[in-house]
Amino acid sequence: MGEWRWNKELHSRYVHELPVRKVLVEYIYVDDDDVSVHSKCRTFDEVPQSAEDCPMWRIAVHYPVENRFLKPVALYSDPFRRGSHKLLLCDVYNDDWTPSKRNFRKQCDDTMTSPEVKKVAPWFGLEQEYTICDKTGYPIGWPPSSHPQPVDPYHHEANGTNKTFGRDLYESHLFACLYAGINISGGNAEAFPGQWEFQVGPSEGTRASDDLWTARYILYRMSEEFGLVVTLAPKPLPALNIGACGGHVNISTKPMREDRGIKHIEAAIKRLEKTHLPFLGICDPSGGLDNVQRLKGWFCTAPYQQFCWGIEDRNATIRIPRLVADDGKGYLEDRRPASNFDPYLVTGALVRIIVLGETIVLNPYLSAGGKGNGKEVVDKVADSLQQMCSFN
Repeated sequence: MGEWRWNKELHSRYVHELPVRKVLVEYIYVDDDDVSVHSKCRTFDEVPQSAEDCPMWRIAVHYPVENRFLKPVALYSDPFRRGSHKLLLCDVYNDDWTPSKRNFRKQCDDTMTSPEVKKVAPWFGLEQEYTICDKTGYPIGWPPSSHPQPVDPYHHEANGTNKTFGRDLYESHLFACLYAGINISGGNAEAFPGQWEFQVGPSEGTRASDDLWTARYILYRMSEEFGLVVTLAPKPLPALNIGACGGHVNISTKPMREDRGIKHIEAAIKRLEKTHLPFLGICDPSGGLDNVQRLKGWFCTAPYQQFCWGIEDRNATIRIPRLVADDGKGYLEDRRPASNFDPYLVTGALVRIIVLGETIVLNPYLSAGGKGNGKEVVDKVADSLQQMCSFN
């Protein structure tokens, strides 16, 4: 691979200094790997005020070519081109108007807008951990692999040249997301060199997941300019027993937020326990394989074979924050999802389990697409996770 760098001066001279009357709208969509985010640009004569003002558009994927449609769902300001230009998050549909195999937003939005769910107004706070790497994929700030590796999380929320690496990209990303209109609530340095986190929400329903996917796009896009590589891999270096990234999901319903809401939080935990193993199968796009490398029972994780909960226990499956326990109301934190989780899939499943009382978690990552009767799906996921347990 030849040496290349982003020419910021020339780029700015054209993009930010040339007056143009057209509006550029970047159509963003999630790839079939459920990790990558793709985009293509379209010019408009008028500034769109909402996603509904933007037409659907075709894309061609794979080989042999499959025709699909992009359906606009969420509009944001463009932090790269700025001015009146926009970012447009889209759903992907097949040529026959059925949702594509990785379009999990459709089912999530149907769940969130159902009368039973709207009545309890679920809020979500999504935590996104990620790793900044050099062009070879090695985390920045790590010593050479032949040297002793960091074993203590002394980098968490740290400051200083010898502890934090990549703050320029991390802070630039926060500002770009806020400019775009994403509900970023904060961020921090994480437990190992080159690891960072930002939080989205609290937002109601599908909005938090829309914001997270758009924030991921912005992060990937910014990495081009910084000459760095961003990965959402739960274990950026799988061979080492250090360095793991999660995607914790905080969820709160209206009954949880009211006085004595703690009883509804505890009832929700009991429902989550009943679906623990099959739920792990939707916590990463490999159907659980990525995540079992992370859920080892150390470095603030619970072992994936075990379901447990506790007050301010970061080694638990489900954490009830201390202030929530003291107030007797609030929210719970599900610490199982991996950093490369699909927020539509996970938040939708949590609502169907906690609010609607469903006991079956269908897994679209299975080779059969999660179809068939619910028991077969649960058994397949449970068997595969148990087999993985025997190999670790």
